[in-house]
Amino acid sequence: MTTGFFEARGFRFRLDREGAEVSGAPTRAVQATIEPDEAGLDGDEPLAELLGRRLSALLGAPVSDEEGIFDLAVERDGAVVAAIQLSCGEDDEDVLELLGERSSSLPVRALVEALVDALRGPG
Repeated sequence: MTTGFFEARGFRFRLDREGAEVSGAPTRAVQATIEPDEAGLDGDEPLAELLGRRLSALLGAPVSDEEGIFDLAVERDGAVVAAIQLSCGEDDEDVLELLGERSSSLPVRALVEALVDALRGPG
């Protein structure tokens, strides 16, 4: 089933192809790293492929990027609360990087935990 989005911890994540902007002001930077095994992305395949496959399953539509760079808009209660880029680290391909901007009222930790929960999947 194609939904074009996935939900975790009250947030809705969708692929951002239009350059979403955070609703309201002020905004703050997002800069975080996620260990692949935290997100259930450990395996023998390149991290970019694992990430693309997991996002495809969550979104219900095939998405891929050979460099493992994905732009996501994050919504809560219908408003965009973060515009982020999830990518495989440039210097170290064994880490996921999360960069972008967020509403100042949204803690980075809450955003990271929701994304990790979604990527990890049920169970």
